Amino acid sequence: MARDEHAPFIEDIPAYVMGALDADEAAALEAHLETCASCRTELAGYRALSQSLLMAVPPKRPSAALRKNLQSRLPGAQKTSRPRIGWPLGQLAIGLAILALLALNLISFVQLQQIRGQQAALLNQVQDAQVALGMLSSSDVQTLPINAGSVSGTLLLNKNQNQAVLVLEDLPMLTTNQVYQMWLVKPDGGRVSAGLFLPERGQSYVTRVISSQQMLSNFTGIGVTVEPAGGSDQPTGQRIFKVDF
Repeated sequence: MARDEHAPFIEDIPAYVMGALDADEAAALEAHLETCASCRTELAGYRALSQSLLMAVPPKRPSAALRKNLQSRLPGAQKTSRPRIGWPLGQLAIGLAILALLALNLISFVQLQQIRGQQAALLNQVQDAQVALGMLSSSDVQTLPINAGSVSGTLLLNKNQNQAVLVLEDLPMLTTNQVYQMWLVKPDGGRVSAGLFLPERGQSYVTRVISSQQMLSNFTGIGVTVEPAGGSDQPTGQRIFKVDF
């Protein structure tokens, strides 16, 4: 089965372990798990994580004030003045432990999603670096320097192979609602988007392959601007640099 066919089921597994899926989603996942060994392995890993988190949160005796506050929030607490018996301390401690477990599971789920995103970004960087190394071995490649304030780097260009790669250093980090956008420059001055990218924190270099459905020989240069997250149809933000070729 292709990775894309696994994706919706793998994304549902953490919620399934926590009992957060609706009946239809749970039934679909369970049917898939019967025929998919890799997803069963993923499920087993999440269940093991949940068990380890539960063991990591030992029951604690709540304070009298906390117990009184919790009892006042129970259903029907303000609807009747009849005497009632509160939860035994053991059950209350278990309830608090379960709440803590759910919180830890949610945090772990978010962290796992972040790790997967970082892995995907790293894979893209490796692939772009491989393209750049391959271009450097060609006799047709041009190396054009980039110097724009604190930003420096090189544009690798091979018009015969319709390939181009930007290697940049010291790009400033952007806010969460911004992105860098590459633009190919037409002879008449028009701009065509060549992709979006963001520098990874802790890395001084950025390597990005420039994608173009048109031949690079149809353009006269490339530039990079700061745009709103998701990119723009035409440049609207600060220009970081422009290189003619």
